[in-house]
Amino acid sequence: MIQKLRKFGFFTKGFVYVIIGILTFLTALNFGGKISDKNGVISFLENQIFGKVLLLILSLGLMSYALSRAYKFYDVLKNEDSNKKYIAAVNYLFRTFFYGAFAVSIFLKIFNKTSSDVTKETLVSRVLKIENGNIILIGAIFLGSAINQFYKVISNSYLEDIKKSKNIASFNVLKKTGAFGIFARGISFLIFSWFIISAAYYNNPQKIKGTQEMFSFLNSLTFGNILMAIMALGFVCYGVFQYFYGRYSNS
Repeated sequence: MIQKLRKFGFFTKGFVYVIIGILTFLTALNFGGKISDKNGVISFLENQIFGKVLLLILSLGLMSYALSRAYKFYDVLKNEDSNKKYIAAVNYLFRTFFYGAFAVSIFLKIFNKTSSDVTKETLVSRVLKIENGNIILIGAIFLGSAINQFYKVISNSYLEDIKKSKNIASFNVLKKTGAFGIFARGISFLIFSWFIISAAYYNNPQKIKGTQEMFSFLNSLTFGNILMAIMALGFVCYGVFQYFYGRYSNS
């Protein structure tokens, strides 16, 4: 049962990243679209035919992902002996909370109930309002996450949990999309950590920016539309990799 939830969850997470990437990529090329984030995906699906049904499937998929991460949190603490298990457990716990809250937010929206957007940046904003002194630590965590993404690509460790067998005919696609997607995600974490630290410096939670602002920041640079397009393609690749990861790994 947990494996079915895990696969459904990873497929759904991958779908979200693909939609974000496609919408933003189209914008970068002036073909329509919209600079997007996870909440932008909700708006996009809601405006499609059978939008409510699509949102319900999205909500169930993200809740499946959250439950699979909760199981991993329990499994790591119970069965692993390394001191590193606590770092992994915190990571799984954060994913459980964030994606679970996101799934509930979508579910409430389906029935027109009041719910605020759920993003990493809104969660951090709430922490800032409670105690600004912890913001440097939070920024450092996201910076560490960025470095970890780069390490995964350089060391190929992102492939460790995937069954390397002859049954994976598209292993080269898996490897390339994973490397590009994870590296792009590392860049986004790097930019987000800078947003957080800037917010701490100015003591202003409103300066915390999210995925949309990250794309807009890239777009404001020299050759910005190209940079935004590359990052958007990175998000698409990360989404594709989530499909492979959910299908071939047990993690």
